[in-house]
Amino acid sequence: MSQSALTLAPEIQQYFVSRELSPTSSVLPPGCPSVSVIVRSYQRPQALLELVERLLKQDYPAFEVVVFEQSNDSDLLDRLASFKAPDLCVVAAPPTNAPAARNAAIRHSRGDILVFIDDDDLPIGEAWISGHVRNYEDVLCMGVVGRLVSDPTRMQGPRFPKLVRLLAMRHTLFKDTRAYAHNTLEKKGIDFLIGSNSSVRRSLVRRIGGWDEGIPMNEEQSFAFKFARMKLKGEYFKFDPTPMMWRRTNIKGGLARREAEGWHLREIEARLFYYKHVVGHYFPIRYALLRPLFVLRALTQVLEWIWDPDNGERTTRERARASIDLFLGVFRWVFSRRFSEGEIRRVTSCI
Repeated sequence: MSQSALTLAPEIQQYFVSRELSPTSSVLPPGCPSVSVIVRSYQRPQALLELVERLLKQDYPAFEVVVFEQSNDSDLLDRLASFKAPDLCVVAAPPTNAPAARNAAIRHSRGDILVFIDDDDLPIGEAWISGHVRNYEDVLCMGVVGRLVSDPTRMQGPRFPKLVRLLAMRHTLFKDTRAYAHNTLEKKGIDFLIGSNSSVRRSLVRRIGGWDEGIPMNEEQSFAFKFARMKLKGEYFKFDPTPMMWRRTNIKGGLARREAEGWHLREIEARLFYYKHVVGHYFPIRYALLRPLFVLRALTQVLEWIWDPDNGERTTRERARASIDLFLGVFRWVFSRRFSEGEIRRVTSCI
């Protein structure tokens, strides 16, 4: 990585750009919006390199890849620089929370459409970006969620796709989510965007602001709540199964949600924090009236998560012990201070 490609800034450790050709330049085909693919990465060097290699092979004519790498791994930065891609931007910064990393990456992007993918996921096919962008031919489409696939060699859809479509991508009474993003049928008018394999218009982020920072779980929902309040007539989010992404849950590193000691305790504390500081902020009356039910909801949600196939590496004994511990320590979790209220920032502008 040459010194000429390296610029230091107060909020980041290293920053290099290898973008000789701007996606907003005169070579942009008529009617073709520029795209920034936003990648948040933390302690997953091999997975990140594999992802970047796939992204650079996308067939879309006007895109850049913006990697927000939260480390000081000089070897990884050199290997990223070795791609010598004119459409690759890498920002290396100290670790931060997930929504703050997304907002920071957006500030270094330039595309009209922002497409999000995390470092442990992979796009399926070379038309993944194109699959997102085609939806924006409708000027009222503000955001898109693509299909998640757990095994790219076995991509069968659900047995009852119409029923799944009815239930999918909705907020519950408690303002948590039912995603079911593995479905095969389009759905217009969904409630929210998920964190990976989703996209949004830059103009919408500029209008309503970014994602509230300091939120450890369901951090995408603050943006959805703001959109529901501030959207213009006819605007909508959409689920489109065409852009497919391989969702991998067994990649080491990242936030170690399933690997760290006290894995189930972090989960319950993060959910309670979300209910109090996101749902309680945007829906204060609902939260105040139903607070005991929110605690019960968090317990049942985490219990389901403990026994979810995504935690299949845990033994039955570990899961049973975690389930018992969950209920025995309920009052401790309610008053936990694992996550700091002082780190919360309501983001009215990130561009």
